[in-house]
Amino acid sequence: MVLDRRTFLASLPVAAGAFALAGCTGGDSAPAGSGPVEGDTQNLNVCVASFGNNYDVQDMGWRWMMAACYAGIYRDVADEENGEQFILDGAESIDISDDQTVYTFHLRQDAKWSDGEPVTAHDYVYGWKRLVNPEYGYSYSWYIDNVVGVTEYKAGTGSADDIALVALDDYTFQVTLTEPDATFEAKLVATPLYPTRQDIAEAAGDQWGKDWSLCVYNGPFCMSELVEDNRMVWTKNPEYWDADNVKLESVTWNLIDEDSTAAGMFDNGELDVLQTSGDYSVQYAEKAEAGEIQRLVTDYPGTQWLVFDNKNGGKSGVIGNAKVRKALSYALDRDDIIEVVFGRYKPAYSIISPAIQFDGSSYRDQVDEPLKDEYDKYVGDAEALQELFQEGLSELGMDTDLSQVTITLLTQGSTTEVNSLREYVQQMWQQVLGITVELNTVGDYTLFEAEREAGNYDAYYNGWYSDYNDPLDYLNCFYTGEFESVSGGYSNAEFDGYIDALEGETDNAVRLDLYTKAETLLMEDAAVVPIYFAEKEYFLQNWVKGFCWSSFGASQEFYHTSIEGRGN
Repeated sequence: MVLDRRTFLASLPVAAGAFALAGCTGGDSAPAGSGPVEGDTQNLNVCVASFGNNYDVQDMGWRWMMAACYAGIYRDVADEENGEQFILDGAESIDISDDQTVYTFHLRQDAKWSDGEPVTAHDYVYGWKRLVNPEYGYSYSWYIDNVVGVTEYKAGTGSADDIALVALDDYTFQVTLTEPDATFEAKLVATPLYPTRQDIAEAAGDQWGKDWSLCVYNGPFCMSELVEDNRMVWTKNPEYWDADNVKLESVTWNLIDEDSTAAGMFDNGELDVLQTSGDYSVQYAEKAEAGEIQRLVTDYPGTQWLVFDNKNGGKSGVIGNAKVRKALSYALDRDDIIEVVFGRYKPAYSIISPAIQFDGSSYRDQVDEPLKDEYDKYVGDAEALQELFQEGLSELGMDTDLSQVTITLLTQGSTTEVNSLREYVQQMWQQVLGITVELNTVGDYTLFEAEREAGNYDAYYNGWYSDYNDPLDYLNCFYTGEFESVSGGYSNAEFDGYIDALEGETDNAVRLDLYTKAETLLMEDAAVVPIYFAEKEYFLQNWVKGFCWSSFGASQEFYHTSIEGRGN
């Protein structure tokens, strides 16, 4: 599956041995394959297909781990009862000026790093200024481009000293924006905006972010052990300000890249939490229905779609017409795709995921999916879809018979899911529209990029997983010149105008209207072919209590988790 660079799990192998970390106590975890754990020992055993090798919080790449071992202004904790919640973590309170440009964060005076040193406003100032330092080239430095002085500093016309990130005292951190930003608070759960200890980072030098043993932590857990290609252990951080409410003593991450191996360990109690797919997902869902285990399915802020070559009209030369793009979109039965190809997820008739909230509730509960009504008129009607496609060709000045049209679908990878999707799309487009579909299949992302840049496609499979909890993060993908790998080079001055109008706008009624107009226009233009809205599915042993997830922080949030009744 081809995803944008901003994915939740880094896939690079770990290059490190096992170390002991000062400032955290050792865990009582058992190595993978050592047999089921008995009793209510507060150790949670989980698995992951890959670890990662980036321990720098200002880099978003490994946020699934960083968000559990560190604390920023907010923590994102979601559960079935309360849904997604941003709770104050590193700060006790926040003051916002009347003009909504000055944020004053009153930090917890009992917050400490794992070596016992206090977490201060100076750590936030250093971390945020490090984020925008061009020397480091952090990809998420744009998060705070609207802080006074940042743009000038990046351009080389200003100094880091002029950036409006100020420690008023040891526990008061103040930020001044160039204009009001209604999405600013939503970004405060993100790891790039976590504090960083200047003395620790500078002492590590070139090894900062590479050697985990050089880190200190201010979150619920510390990374305390890493055995290459085997396991990673997090230990409860006794210095965390809310350590009394952290029940787990340790979390052991077992490196398991085979679903069958993970399933076997889950079945015999060696794993407490499991994420799987395909037949295993069906099997465990049945067990959950019978009460043997727990199943948790949640919306996740991601949408998968087919990207058109909006910039060049595609290899075929026919993609430049909206009617052609609509015919291609409506020829794909979303419900059928979900059932035949994926066996899960929600069919998508728009781009913004139901997991995205606006003004306290799901954006999708407030705005109908704009593609749905017209899609319903065409889906399943091959004759009408062929007429629509032919109308588009006529508008392009082409008299070509549909049987003479060849569309090229570019995909990368050979997973069962991707294989099934490309075969389904090929079959449906050929069967419903009477065109020829050529598959351009490549094995890795480097080859995929080369084929995309060479224009050897009409459409390709991609998607977007949002970085912060607001519809704007999706819509910004389609602003002219932004994230063309996701939008296919889409450009529309009217759409850009809606996004421009949002700058400095804080009235939620106005924002919702602009979001609705922008998303509707994208679907009227058939800028992409939405396929499905992402979900997360977890299977839990019945003795796991208080398990949470997080859409914008740690993918599995163990802050409230405990073990009750294991082995009894």
